[in-house]
Amino acid sequence: MKARQAVVCPNCGAQNRPTWEYCARCNESLAGAKPTAVATPTEDAAGPSAGEAAASLFPPNAIALVTLLALVLLGAAGWRYASKAPPLEGGDPSLFTMASPAPDIPSPAPPAGRGAADYDAGRQAMNGGDLAQAVARLAAAVAADPGNVEYKIAYGRALARSGDRDGALAQDAEAARLDPRLRLQYARSLDMAGRSAEAVSEYESILAENPGATVVEMDFGRLLFRSGEYARAASYLQVAAREQPDDPVLQQELAYALEQAGDRRSAEAAYRGVLEKAPEAVISRGLLADNLLEQGRRDEAVAVLHEGLRLTPDVPLLQRQLGSVLERTGQGASAAAAYRAYVRLAPNAPDARDVAARAARLETRGSRP
Repeated sequence: MKARQAVVCPNCGAQNRPTWEYCARCNESLAGAKPTAVATPTEDAAGPSAGEAAASLFPPNAIALVTLLALVLLGAAGWRYASKAPPLEGGDPSLFTMASPAPDIPSPAPPAGRGAADYDAGRQAMNGGDLAQAVARLAAAVAADPGNVEYKIAYGRALARSGDRDGALAQDAEAARLDPRLRLQYARSLDMAGRSAEAVSEYESILAENPGATVVEMDFGRLLFRSGEYARAASYLQVAAREQPDDPVLQQELAYALEQAGDRRSAEAAYRGVLEKAPEAVISRGLLADNLLEQGRRDEAVAVLHEGLRLTPDVPLLQRQLGSVLERTGQGASAAAAYRAYVRLAPNAPDARDVAARAARLETRGSRP
């Protein structure tokens, strides 16, 4: 365990990143809240070695992950009411796709062989924040022993931290050539660098040689998902979801991909699977309600949202979605009441003023003779 800085929301107690202006859970303002140190699990400080290419990509708190992923999906899907309010702050797709580089690299005993002294000195310099020295010493280690995979991995990290993304990718490519177990990490690095076409080609090549590799299929499905290739993404995510049925984040990604590909019934089943495992996953619930409404099942959509409000009555997003569903089904007065509840729960939300104005228009419309 190590400490990280987080801002604790004074309204609901959720932990937020220090740079966020609004709480990711309840969307209350974080103005005036001070960062504090909290404990969090981390990767091994030394990062993945040559034999650790298939490391886990997710923190353990599934419900929190579903909520954060949902904020990303909220930005993509929208809530489809006429004011087209901006999405809430807080989503970070990288939390669900890539393992973050370790913040530092401890210095173990130098490996035997050429370049060992430069390798050890380079790692120490990286730990101390002297990136120029780290790059120089690790470059010397690689030059002394160009077939050493660990040297290339460390050198690539030093280059990446110094801003040389292309140089880092070149070292990742060489490491993957020397040790095929690192091809997955190279594919991830290409994706992180925004070189999606090359990442797709690398994933396809890996799967051609290793059909049925669940971790690779899951990674590739997520890349296709982010690229908007939903039908193709769904085929890979379905395989991964069968292998990991208790992962609600994966189930939600699959549900959204299926829905965008036009398979609403299968998407409905996947959304319900998320809620069985994480009933407080409020955005999954909202997306399920929207799915049901698009199928013409109005009463079921409303019931799903009311069930969520019974479980989590203080979550504003459910009130906003309920208002949207009620408005689209012609229940203006009830929609206005839900919108008012949303504004009461999240008065500092970026769209609070627009939602309040919408409620006022619906109330005025309903009061006309």
